[in-house]
Amino acid sequence: MSSWLFLSTAAGAALPSGTPMGDLLSMSMSLIMVLVLIVVLAFLVKKLNPNLANSDEFKVVRSLPLSTRERLMVIEIDNCQHLLGVTPHSINYLHKLETPLSEKELPALAERFGKLLNPQTNHTKKN
Repeated sequence: MSSWLFLSTAAGAALPSGTPMGDLLSMSMSLIMVLVLIVVLAFLVKKLNPNLANSDEFKVVRSLPLSTRERLMVIEIDNCQHLLGVTPHSINYLHKLETPLSEKELPALAERFGKLLNPQTNHTKKN
């Protein structure tokens, strides 16, 4: 990211900001930096997979990606855990778990993103 900043300031120093070419170059470098920042943040949110949609009645306990579009999910409804197979076209019920799995702890960064995106929800765990 610092290399982009260096290139932007170097390009601004090479061409005076009063010229149309200097303004255009500065604007395009700023646009590229914003687009790179959006892509990096989207990648982080997708990789960390914060389960932001959890509620007291329905909770995603674990999620295991099998491929880019298929995953196994353990959900908890009414204190019972169920294993689901999720694809883009269907959700299949696979099994009711006899011994419940413990809820996986979210990374600290994911918890902070969750608090920023939904500040009125209480994100404390209850066990």
